[in-house]
Amino acid sequence: MSDEEFMFDDGDDGEYDFEYEENSDSGELSLETKYYNAKTQREDDLSVALSEFAEVVAEDDKEGASEWGFKATKQTLKIQLRQSAGGQATQSQIFETYDRMLAYISKSIVARNYAEKSINNMLERVSLGMDSAFTREFYEKTLVVLKQTRNDRLWLRTSLRLGKLLLDQRDFGKLASLLDELKRSCLDDSGNVILERGTQLLEVNAMLLGMYVELEDARKLKDVYLESIGVRSAIPHPRIMGFIRECGGKMYMAERNWENAQANFFDAFKNYDEAGSPQRVQMLKYLVLASMLSESEVNPLSSPEARSYEADPEIIAMTKLVRAYEKQQVNDFERVLEDHSDAILGDRFIARFVDDLRRTFRMLTLQGMVAPYTRVRISSLAHRLRVDVAEAEELLIALILDKRLRASIDQENAILLLQQETTDESQYDAVSNWSSGLESMMKQALTILS
Repeated sequence: MSDEEFMFDDGDDGEYDFEYEENSDSGELSLETKYYNAKTQREDDLSVALSEFAEVVAEDDKEGASEWGFKATKQTLKIQLRQSAGGQATQSQIFETYDRMLAYISKSIVARNYAEKSINNMLERVSLGMDSAFTREFYEKTLVVLKQTRNDRLWLRTSLRLGKLLLDQRDFGKLASLLDELKRSCLDDSGNVILERGTQLLEVNAMLLGMYVELEDARKLKDVYLESIGVRSAIPHPRIMGFIRECGGKMYMAERNWENAQANFFDAFKNYDEAGSPQRVQMLKYLVLASMLSESEVNPLSSPEARSYEADPEIIAMTKLVRAYEKQQVNDFERVLEDHSDAILGDRFIARFVDDLRRTFRMLTLQGMVAPYTRVRISSLAHRLRVDVAEAEELLIALILDKRLRASIDQENAILLLQQETTDESQYDAVSNWSSGLESMMKQALTILS
């Protein structure tokens, strides 16, 4: 649908165009007939249509407000919104017309459902075609009337629209106040989630998470995230849940909690995939990153959900990186990072953790390198890792302290000495446990026989 078709689309009206005859009793056209006559003028002459809609409104005011005055006002607003692009209608004229339309709604002149559809339709038009300052004032006017008429559902939806706009404008003070009011509307007097408003609470929390991400407030972000995943009385849109899990994944990455980050990115990927969001590809990249950092033995790209994205250019780069990581191929690993820097290092979030990834990869590779030896020069290991001797020694010390490597370092000669076990202690432990178990069974048997 083109912008012009959208501006005049009457799918929300539930109206049909008919030709009406003159009123046989009075000899004058009824308001209904005048309204539809004006409506047919929209395609031919907008100025004539505006004039005839104005006559309908004026006559309606004299006779007492009715649905035909409301519909004529709404059509006038549609035309003005279209004309505003060419400067034929001013913003003050649009607001004046919208105020009149809202007045009909506040007086309950039209049915609640029809009023709600009409407002929603106008909000869509304004959000697509007007500047942010105008849109913000339009939303704020709408919220006042929705609060007066106690239309909680549309008030929430419009408030979230306004919240998104305030977030884009980085007006965090106004946004925080709005979201606080929205959140309180989802809780009872005891502070517990109202059962039927769990979904709404998650939408509000998703907006809060977006704000705290922008403010880089890690503590509040974690509080809201933990609250969100604890909500059980909700069936949120997968896009909302995807964003909440994405924030959780990024939060855990900042804490270097790779396992939890991996789990959250996987959930975010599945939700975005279900919602058809392009964000799913980015989540898959983050999932692969977290999986490597957590030293998981499961390749996330082998899952059924991820397999269909293997041909994506950005995922191809991550696939090559995982392959080099799994095979502990140092040269290939560094070559992938260099050759695909746009797809990997071009992502600022991934770039933050590349040093962690290199360190994890090098420590794993070192473990594999030294396995066949009893002693090996650290300079040789450094050369194979493509790092200097000091860094290789630091990595070896970390492995020893983590008890991932049974070895010591001869620092005077720069040699790694691996401790070879002369006996298999695990076998001795197993035999000892078996012997103790057998002795216990024999004692039980003797007790029964006696």
